[in-house]
Amino acid sequence: MRTLTKALLGPILSVVVSSSLANAKDDSIKNQVEAGFNLEEAAAQKILKKYAFTGEERIDYYADIYDGRSFLLIPNPEMYKFRLKTTKGKAVLQANTKISILPSVCSEGWTFKVKEKAVGELKLNSHDREKFARAVVEQLDALNGADLSKAVHDVQKLHQQIVGLKLPLLDKLLSVPANNHWYFTASHLTKKIKWTALQDMGWGRVEVSITQGEDFVGSTFIQKKYEIEFQLEDEMSQENFAQSICAFMKEQDLQPEDLQPGRSKPQLETLNRLSRINSLLGF
Repeated sequence: MRTLTKALLGPILSVVVSSSLANAKDDSIKNQVEAGFNLEEAAAQKILKKYAFTGEERIDYYADIYDGRSFLLIPNPEMYKFRLKTTKGKAVLQANTKISILPSVCSEGWTFKVKEKAVGELKLNSHDREKFARAVVEQLDALNGADLSKAVHDVQKLHQQIVGLKLPLLDKLLSVPANNHWYFTASHLTKKIKWTALQDMGWGRVEVSITQGEDFVGSTFIQKKYEIEFQLEDEMSQENFAQSICAFMKEQDLQPEDLQPGRSKPQLETLNRLSRINSLLGF
C-alpha cells in the first residue's frame, strides 16, 4: 500500500478551507451505535477470508484542541472527535460527541463498550477537500522542520478556519477547553482500507468491518494496525446489539492474544513537535 498519495506531497498551498465551506448549508446530525476491538493482522486476515466483504480505501485527517501540553478531544471521556473523512467519491467533515456508553462482556470474557454517539457532518467539494487534506499534512511536517515561523503560521491559519466552520456539533467541541488560550491543530492522519459486510446473528443486521490502517504524522509513518468494528444497521436494543457482537466473535474462534494488540499513539509524536513552538504560540 502506498504511504501517501502524490496529491499530499505536492507544493505548499495556502491553507485550508475556502469561505464557501464556512457558509455551506449542511446541518445534518445522525446517531450511530458502534463497538469494536483491535486485532492482530493474522486474526483480521482470517475473518476477511470467511465472508463476502466489500473494500474501500479511505483517508481520515484528524485535528484536535491543543492547550500547550495535551490534546483535549480524543482522550476526553465524552468521546469528542474532529476529522475529515475522504474516499474516492466524497469528503465529509465530522464532529463527534458521546450520547451513551454501555459496558459489555461476552461469556468468553471479551469486554467492550457499546457506544452511541451523535455525528455532525458537513460535506466538502473537491477543492475544499484537497486544501484541508494538504493543510493537515503540511502543518504536521512544518512542525518538524527548520522554519518554525511557518509552523506557527500554519497552526494559526488552520485554527481560524476550523473555528469558523458551520459544522453541526462543533460548538460542543469548542466548549471543551477550560481556559481561553488554545489552538485547533492537526494531530495525525490514517490511511485505511475498510472492508464491510452485513451479518444477522439473530437479532437484526449489523455492519461488520475490518480495517487495515496506517497512521502518519504528516509524511512520517508511525504504525500499521488492524481492527474489527460493528455498527448498528437495523433497529434493535443496545443489549441485542451486544449479543450480536458476542455471537459473531464466538464464531471466529479467536484467542485472547488475537485481540487488543499494543498500539502507539501518533498524537504523542505530534505533541512532541508542537512543544518546539510553544513559546511562539504564547504558551
